[in-house]
Amino acid sequence: MSASDEKGSGELNSLWQRFRNKIIQEAPEDIQLCEFDCHKLECAMGDWEKCERRLRSVAQNQKHT
Repeated sequence: MSASDEKGSGELNSLWQRFRNKIIQEAPEDIQLCEFDCHKLECAMGDWEKCERRLRSVAQNQKHT
């Protein structure tokens, strides 16, 4: 592989990383359970505030920190 090929590959990788970071973002910790482990597609704000699964998860995370 020539030096120009390596440079082009590095630039392409850098471009891909920037593109990926714009599209794919980490879910905030307080809603990760909702995003990945809940069967509901949406919650009303009041439901989210008193959701037992979410509150249990928050309590467990606080024990581990």
